Amino acid sequence: MSVAYFLELIIGGYMIWSFSLIPFAWLRRFLQLLIIALLPAVLLTGCNSRSENAVPVKTNSASVVDDLYGISYAERFSLIRHDGFSVLQVAFSQGARSDTLRYILLPSGKPAPDGYGDYAVIHTPVKRVVAFSTTNIGFINMLGESACIVGVSRPDFVNTLAVKKRIDEGKISEVGMPFGPDLETILQLDPDLVLLPALPPSLKSGYQSLVQSGIPVLVVAEWLEASPLGRLEWLKLFGALLDRENFAQKRFTDIESSYRKVAFLTENFTETERPTVLTGLPMKDAWFLPAGGSYVAALLQDAGASYPWIDTPGTGSLRFGFEGVYPVALKADYWLNPGVVETMEELLAVDVRFRDFASIKAGRVFNNNRMKNSAGGNAYWEYGVARPDLILRDLVMILHPGLLESNGIGLEMFTFYREVQ
Repeated sequence: MSVAYFLELIIGGYMIWSFSLIPFAWLRRFLQLLIIALLPAVLLTGCNSRSENAVPVKTNSASVVDDLYGISYAERFSLIRHDGFSVLQVAFSQGARSDTLRYILLPSGKPAPDGYGDYAVIHTPVKRVVAFSTTNIGFINMLGESACIVGVSRPDFVNTLAVKKRIDEGKISEVGMPFGPDLETILQLDPDLVLLPALPPSLKSGYQSLVQSGIPVLVVAEWLEASPLGRLEWLKLFGALLDRENFAQKRFTDIESSYRKVAFLTENFTETERPTVLTGLPMKDAWFLPAGGSYVAALLQDAGASYPWIDTPGTGSLRFGFEGVYPVALKADYWLNPGVVETMEELLAVDVRFRDFASIKAGRVFNNNRMKNSAGGNAYWEYGVARPDLILRDLVMILHPGLLESNGIGLEMFTFYREVQ
């Protein structure tokens, strides 16, 4: 049995497992949210390298025009404009499986082009969307099109005010989870498009029933990108879907410029100028850490950090036992993103050995849950992906206090991070 398959079973088991026997409510909530938070990292396990997953592009026609949507960073999708339609290809990996998913973006009322019979057709502009990932909500809302969302996976996890209002008004329905979709409700909603973060093999036939009913299913694999700007660039795809291409391009350019302006400040830092950073939180002696080719490692590098696993291959997550991380954790200057903990007391209750960590002793523990709602939905995952510049600002303010202010960028309040006290 492969690791990826085993982890998939764990996630599926989460859907039906009861935490009722655990006596502490905070611990039950911690375990539930941690499993949800680990979903992208788990699905990343076993991914191929970036070069191996380059998207093959079918041109096949003299109808290709010069505008290639300006895709510069993203490596998991290609989007090419033809005369009267666009061709989208998504490179998606799950465990040992690698697929290239093919779509045509066709303006409503236009006839389908010849030669693309094996491509799924998405009619644009999309007016009714079911989104299983809150990240997709962030992209859609950034383009001012949140009114098109008619179904979401976890309504209580949503932070975007415009979407929450529509949920409260009964205009948005709950549609289950990616590994447990409510297909009947989705069919009743009759969306133009269903957005998935992954396509579970065990449920492929179930989602195929939606396709057979005329509802295209698009896998948005932005979480497989190896850079923050690569993830952000999926905004251009949402622009194409929603007929907001020019606006999406402008937003991307503005955020890219903001990000690169901050990253430039740490670009030439020496190793001695880079504090060592530990991330994540162990669970039952398993500690998942970002691989060296992951977008998290890229963020830390751009923030001027020294990440001990920066040279490890892969774009997914690395699994270690506690003892494998402990020697590094003892000396790390900062500890970032320690699960869903709110206080130092909660953190130390997880494992008494944390008291030995240099970051604990120095009070340098920061979590990315500053903007979390009462149900545990974290805005970091909802629209942080669409604002990597703000995440980078937070990290630089944590790791290099005063650097932004001294370079005329200005010292601001944290957007997504908070100190764990």
